[in-house]
Amino acid sequence: MNRFVYAFMVLASVFPVCGHAQTQAASDGNPPVGINLAGVSYWSTELPFVDIFKISQPLVSQKKGAGYGKGDKHELRDDGYPKQLLPDHHMDSITAACNGHYPGGDYICLYDGKGKLEFAFDAKAVKQEPGRAELSIVPKDQVAVRIMQTDPADPIRNIRLVPKPFEKTYEKDPFNPDFLKRWSNMKVIRFMDWMHTNGSKISDWSDRPKPTDQTQGQKGVALEYMIALCNRLHADPWFCMPHLASDDYVRNFARMVKERLEPDRRVYIEYSNECWNFIFGQTRYCLEQGKKLKLSDNEFQAALRYYSQRAVEIFKIGEEVFGGKDRLVRVLSAQGANPWTSEQVLGWQDAAKKADALAIAPYFGYSFGDPKKADEVAQLTVEQLLEQCRAEVAKERERMAKQAAVAKKFGVKLFAYEAGQHLVGHGGAENNQKLTDLFFAANRHPIMKDLYREYLGNWKAVGGDLIMIFSSTGRPSKWGSWGILEYQDQDSATAPKFQAVQEFIAGNPKQ
Repeated sequence: MNRFVYAFMVLASVFPVCGHAQTQAASDGNPPVGINLAGVSYWSTELPFVDIFKISQPLVSQKKGAGYGKGDKHELRDDGYPKQLLPDHHMDSITAACNGHYPGGDYICLYDGKGKLEFAFDAKAVKQEPGRAELSIVPKDQVAVRIMQTDPADPIRNIRLVPKPFEKTYEKDPFNPDFLKRWSNMKVIRFMDWMHTNGSKISDWSDRPKPTDQTQGQKGVALEYMIALCNRLHADPWFCMPHLASDDYVRNFARMVKERLEPDRRVYIEYSNECWNFIFGQTRYCLEQGKKLKLSDNEFQAALRYYSQRAVEIFKIGEEVFGGKDRLVRVLSAQGANPWTSEQVLGWQDAAKKADALAIAPYFGYSFGDPKKADEVAQLTVEQLLEQCRAEVAKERERMAKQAAVAKKFGVKLFAYEAGQHLVGHGGAENNQKLTDLFFAANRHPIMKDLYREYLGNWKAVGGDLIMIFSSTGRPSKWGSWGILEYQDQDSATAPKFQAVQEFIAGNPKQ
């Protein structure tokens, strides 16, 4: 996910930054820590599910001899599987495209319906019978599953691809044990990327992702799995409601959570994500609605006011379903670098009185990706860059303190909905390979652990409460090094950000 979180800072300069840096008394131990899970996709390096076909690519139509993805469009069932195959066509899906960082060995492929499957790349069929195939997989690049034939009267569907030792258990316990262990000490799980929140097209309850979908990587992960994961980890969920969600969607969503989530778990509710950031469709939507309702003559203010207003409406629906607010944590978010946005969101129609927390994303290091200074930064050694980052961490503490003062003024807690380093080129600088390589090296350097220690300590010192790290596991690219782990099988000794976060959690006896 592109995290150009200050992309709209030009607007911020128009408005005053209110208040002086203030701190709140730090509590005993460190603040609670949560994690933003990386998005689910066929190239994901997270591997949350035992069944690796759950992260697969949507089926791609192939015409014989025409090349990959050159087939005619197939008519699909609601679950994403073809009703029938066109003449001279088959359909492909790729999964585990994570540079060989997934478990190899003996796998079982199961499916419902009648037809014929073939397998390619890392997978070789050893034995096949109707509805079941035994595979030998040697991780290298990726696995391809091909529907070569399907019976229109009973089409192939519900494909599953699981390591043989999990054949009898994957349905009851769908999550990868290593994934569960890795995040077992997180207080809260934020599902922003699992829900495909940014630019979401979902509005009606019938549009939602379902467990029966061909992949959990197209529309997002089914709510059933998100609830099951939090029950399994004994962690609180943080849900980001789609910006187009109808009241009926919100109400049905809340009902399922109430029915299935462990009763001692709290539920964090946020309306969409970064509705101050105009690179996202949801912010432009808030602007359109704010202008339509004539909430302000100032467009930015109109967008923020609509966001605040709709968030409170969603909170109210949640309260109605849950029979009160005791289990809910109602979150209003704003731009970390601009306390004016926090004032607008909390102050509009007394929204702060109907919320529990102000959430910001206090990233550090954003300025080094500025295209105006990219060539200059690229000439630094990794040690020089990290030393300059230390000064940025100190500056970020001042911004944190200003936001803490706003939260205190309005009587709400201060959360970080995302947090961590922000070393990534933007505005064209993402294509500067020397700069990108430098950022990769900085994220892997032991000094980065020291920066995270200082950064997390600063959050505690200003009185910050829950801090949600961004993000769990993901390979670095020119779009950023967001994962505190790069691959699911990475040795933590080579992951300085992961080490720092784990040590900070260890300093909180309540977590």
